[in-house]
This record gives sequence, C-alpha cells and structure tokens, in this order.
Amino acid sequence: MKEDQTHERLLQALGEIQARMESHVQPVAKQVIQAEVERLRNLSEQRKSILKDCLMRIDRTILDCQSQMEEYRQRRSDLAALNEQLASLGAEPVPMPNHFPAETLGELILARMHRLRVEGKI
Repeated sequence: MKEDQTHERLLQALGEIQARMESHVQPVAKQVIQAEVERLRNLSEQRKSILKDCLMRIDRTILDCQSQMEEYRQRRSDLAALNEQLASLGAEPVPMPNHFPAETLGELILARMHRLRVEGKI
C-alpha cells in the first residue's frame, strides 16, 4: 500500500513538473511561432512588392511600345511621302522596311512575338 501511495505521489509530482514545464515552454513556443509568422509575412510583402514592380515595368514597356508603334507609323508615312517626291522627280524610291499589318497594339505585339519565335529568338 505504501508503495502504491509513493508511486501515486511520484506520478503526481511528475504531472506537476510537466505542467510547470509546459506553462513555461508554451509561451516561448508561441513567441517562436509568432516570430516565424511575422518573418514569413514580411518576406511575402517584400516578394509581393517585387512582383508589383515587375508588373509596373511591364506596363511601362507596353506603353512605350504603343509610343514606338505611333512613331513607326509616322516615320513610315514620312518616308512614303519622301518616296513619292523622289518618284515625282523621276528618281528611284528608297525601299520601304517591312510593314506590320497590325492595326492595334495587341495585334502588333502578337505579330512581333510570332516573328521572334520564327527567328528562334524566343
């Protein structure tokens, strides 16, 4: 009987020790987890910001492409006018560069991408 009581007291003491250890470990574990959550959130925000910057650069490139397309059309028109003047004077016109058939920026981008693929550049 004494052995049973001793054994019971030891088990109770071990239970109390375990409860105290858990009460000390749990807050530390929560802090570690919270610190990791915060680190991952910060890392996610940094990567999100990088992605936003990439999209902004893509948008700027597309808008620049629109400007280049308009400039190309204007310069091609200027060259065509010069060729007409040369022809009216009996001179040989300057060969015109390939004309892109695209009416819209989207069509132009698709046509140029197709050409780059055919050339093996992308």
